Amino acid sequence: MSEYPVLTANSITLRQFDYFVSAIQLGSLSAAAKRFGITPSAMSQQIDALEASLGRRLFDPQSRRSRLTTFGTAFFAEASNVVESARQAVAMGQTFGDGTMTVGTTPTIAQKLLPPLIYRMRNERDIDSIDVRAFTDLRELNATLEAGALDLAVGPLEQSSSRLVHCFGEEELVVVCHPSQRTNFDGSWQQLVQAPWIRCGSNSDLTDTLSREAGRAGVHIRFTIRAPDVSTALSLVEHGVGVALVPRMALHGSPRLLSIIRLSRPIHRELTVHARDKSVQVAKFLEVITDAELVRKFGAAGLLAAQRPATQHPATPLPHPEHGPVTFSGQRSS
Repeated sequence: MSEYPVLTANSITLRQFDYFVSAIQLGSLSAAAKRFGITPSAMSQQIDALEASLGRRLFDPQSRRSRLTTFGTAFFAEASNVVESARQAVAMGQTFGDGTMTVGTTPTIAQKLLPPLIYRMRNERDIDSIDVRAFTDLRELNATLEAGALDLAVGPLEQSSSRLVHCFGEEELVVVCHPSQRTNFDGSWQQLVQAPWIRCGSNSDLTDTLSREAGRAGVHIRFTIRAPDVSTALSLVEHGVGVALVPRMALHGSPRLLSIIRLSRPIHRELTVHARDKSVQVAKFLEVITDAELVRKFGAAGLLAAQRPATQHPATPLPHPEHGPVTFSGQRSS
């Protein structure tokens, strides 16, 4: 290791690295400047300073900074790693907690699916410090995972840049109504479109799915009420206010007076675990969630619609983390 600092006060800064990498990733200095809230000329000055400190051209001078030099291409690869490492180091401040595993998921999964998993984590894998965070917006859940503020995310997640993605089953989405309204519907979208619909959240994946399925049938859903979460939507349905699309697992163990409307085409979606890295805690979580007997019980209880073969091998047991309390926190309860 050198006894001299790599970055001196009068030379390269991490911000210059970030500016340069963003300009390449976004395709232009103007787009990168907009991301950082500065003018393109200020961005250009920082790139000039970076080139001066390096003593080499990053961009072909004849391309008006639209094409990298051979050195610029090689430097971009290294600079990208530096920027990503810096972001991960900053994210540690949000997640570092003496062995606490932070799990992000939907309110329904937090209530119905995670409790037995956490029970096994505590009693069979010796991980007692777990922080569960609930998100009603899957896009926000994905963004929080990408930012490094979660160890893993569980739910009906789309593709991401996560290094580890494991599908452990499917959930079924069902339409529910008040029992007195059940005879009004035969499960066709042509009838369902006439009902007053309850929307779950302002940016809910359930709303996106509902609109997509109705669109396939050539009809348009009319939302009359917006509920903040699935639990509130079910309460409104119970009072005869309207109908709603909800995860079937949300009805598990519920004493609510509700009826399920059988759709002509059932709606299923994959449930996955996403993690940026396979840490000790993530490996142990995968050991639990890939347990065949537990998955079978989830299916028998109606929590999962179908069993899926594991896409990742169970992790090898690793050293135990420190113990601590299990805490539940989230933006909203459901």
